Amino acid sequence: MTCSLRTWLAASISALRLFVIFLAVITMQTPLHAQMLNHEPARKLIVGALRLPPFVMRGDDGKWTGLTIELWEQIAAETKRPFELREFDYDEEGLIKAVKAGEIDLSIGAIPVTAEGEATFDFSHPYFASGLGIAVKTEPQGSILASLSSLLTSQLLGTVGILLMALVSVGALVWLLERKRNAQSFHSHPVKGIGDGVWWAAVTMTTTGYGDKTPITAPGRAVALLWMFASIFGIAMFSATLASSFVVGKLKSGITGPADLPGARIGVVGGSGGEQWLSAQGIASRSYPFVIQAVRALQRGDLDAVVFERAVLGHMIKTYDWKDLQILPQTVAIRDYAIALPTGSALREEINRALLTVVQRREWRDTVQKHVGAKDF
Repeated sequence: MTCSLRTWLAASISALRLFVIFLAVITMQTPLHAQMLNHEPARKLIVGALRLPPFVMRGDDGKWTGLTIELWEQIAAETKRPFELREFDYDEEGLIKAVKAGEIDLSIGAIPVTAEGEATFDFSHPYFASGLGIAVKTEPQGSILASLSSLLTSQLLGTVGILLMALVSVGALVWLLERKRNAQSFHSHPVKGIGDGVWWAAVTMTTTGYGDKTPITAPGRAVALLWMFASIFGIAMFSATLASSFVVGKLKSGITGPADLPGARIGVVGGSGGEQWLSAQGIASRSYPFVIQAVRALQRGDLDAVVFERAVLGHMIKTYDWKDLQILPQTVAIRDYAIALPTGSALREEINRALLTVVQRREWRDTVQKHVGAKDF
């Protein structure tokens, strides 16, 4: 009985020793295995690229540049991922098919985040926000007199009329309040006195403030205080109207905003966001394979306007110095741009973390400024 107990205890101790040794071996091997995995070279990523300045460009020397190219290069450096750019030469449909089929790891360019896209592949976090712009043809530059005459729009004349009425009204009111106690600044005679009041109102509104005429009564100063604040809004309204009249006066097509698009000859790129937006608004359009063809048609006078990505239109007009074209101030259908990945891609989380890191840096803001310009985003 004692011998059997000793035998059982010895067998148990041996088994326990073997189990401890097994655990030790597993514990030693796991970090080594993990270390080997961590040092395993990262797989080269295949990145689809579609030329669309200023997002994706390729020079005659084969060098890639552009806003999205620089973004991806910084993401690749952040994640330490080698990559190979595969160009889809003006074949947007082929690029999208390659993403959906998983033939490439991701695609870059001016890819807007849309419900249709989300239904077929995944998006990264947005990295840029823009929208559709409306390009129109402008009148050629003429004489200074012609330029000035183009400013005389009904909107500007109406604004000037309102300001003149306000000047006369405020000037007359201040004269009424000041004429008895402050005849030195505001003459007692109605014509001369109201003239003094209008002069004071004008220099106050323009913040010139010569100081030659100053209200001294409590009611007069109260009116003066109110007029100072009102003048801020008045000058802002006049400046905005003047700028708008300058733009409208140069337009050749008569289109001054989205409200003028119905019934006009509008050019779009087939399958683009511009075509989709116009279709949703019930506005007919003419489709072209490439944006350059639509713009050329606009320059020939075959179209009244072209609706396309604002940043792209702005870059083209600036690059080619097309002085006969202009983008209207309004931006429609504002959308986010993102990187497209196959559905369920394991790279999405890694790319999102790197992307959020990159776009928070000052260098990224400088990159956007360089390629797009502050007024276009």
